[in-house]
Amino acid sequence: MLEDSKNGQHKVSCKFTLYSQLIAFVCYVGKYQLVLCNGLFERVITMLDWVSRIVFNESSPLESQGYENQFGFQRHKPQVMDCSHWHGHIEINYLFNCSADYLINGKKISVPEGKMIVFWASIPHQMIASSGDGEMVNIYIPLEAFLSWKFSDDFFSELLNGEVLVADSLHTSDQYLTRMWERDLERKELALILQVIDEIRNRIRRMSLESFSTFKLSQSSELSDSKKLVTGLPHIQTILRFIADNYDQKITIKDIAAETGLHPNYAMKLFTRVLKISIKQYVNKLRLQHAQALLIDTNEPILNIALKAGFGSISRFYDIFHREYSQTPQQFRNSIVNSNSLILSDD
Repeated sequence: MLEDSKNGQHKVSCKFTLYSQLIAFVCYVGKYQLVLCNGLFERVITMLDWVSRIVFNESSPLESQGYENQFGFQRHKPQVMDCSHWHGHIEINYLFNCSADYLINGKKISVPEGKMIVFWASIPHQMIASSGDGEMVNIYIPLEAFLSWKFSDDFFSELLNGEVLVADSLHTSDQYLTRMWERDLERKELALILQVIDEIRNRIRRMSLESFSTFKLSQSSELSDSKKLVTGLPHIQTILRFIADNYDQKITIKDIAAETGLHPNYAMKLFTRVLKISIKQYVNKLRLQHAQALLIDTNEPILNIALKAGFGSISRFYDIFHREYSQTPQQFRNSIVNSNSLILSDD
């Protein structure tokens, strides 16, 4: 639990409050003229707009345009890739009635027909051969989302150290599930999309609890730059946990780095490279989400909300809030009150 006795309730429920507000906002847009408020519309669009394909950056195939903060889903015939690429997602590949050979960080692996594999796609990877008349399904999970899910330490350790995990067998429901997910995503309804994300998470959790195998890639003695990055992910987990527990307090980069034993400069560089966002931006993001929950759910004065969410002053809170959402906290609160009034009057 993230809570302290005073305002822990809002820290625990913050993301759920925002999700429920997003769902209400989508319903509101369906009935009335679109109102852009507090950046929620942009979040809806991001959640609704799943990546259907990871696009290559032709100038540098090792730095593909990965849409790191978006989920993704693709069903297709296996396709040999001209070169390796990488992106920041955790990637799931289902191989239905087909098999494939991959190069993972320069090492060849062969995945038999009817398998499900999971790997961290920041490792350079490439499909170099396939056989069979079936199809494959690719699912892309933002690393930040994946790290917030609760799996066994062994499962996390294998995956975050560059291993490719292979479910020993598919379930008979897997093909049906992926088709249901595909249909649900096509409807672009937020509640259904959140359900799909929950089901994907639970499918991976089931895999983590059942038997799975690996290709022992993480035992290789060769350490490339990407491998060094992989070995830093346990530090990222430690940093994320520390921030989650303390973002509403006054914390510094030095405090955060001390939790990992890393030099502050290296901690900042590692965090930015993996999550594509700076530590400072990430802390402010959590504080803003906390503040939004308090603005929506309470009548607390804005000064109190600013302090409870971890902002040191009201002026700093206003500055960061306005920069992020192009409106003041009071304008945001008013827009929520007004939209809720319209929904109630329609009912």
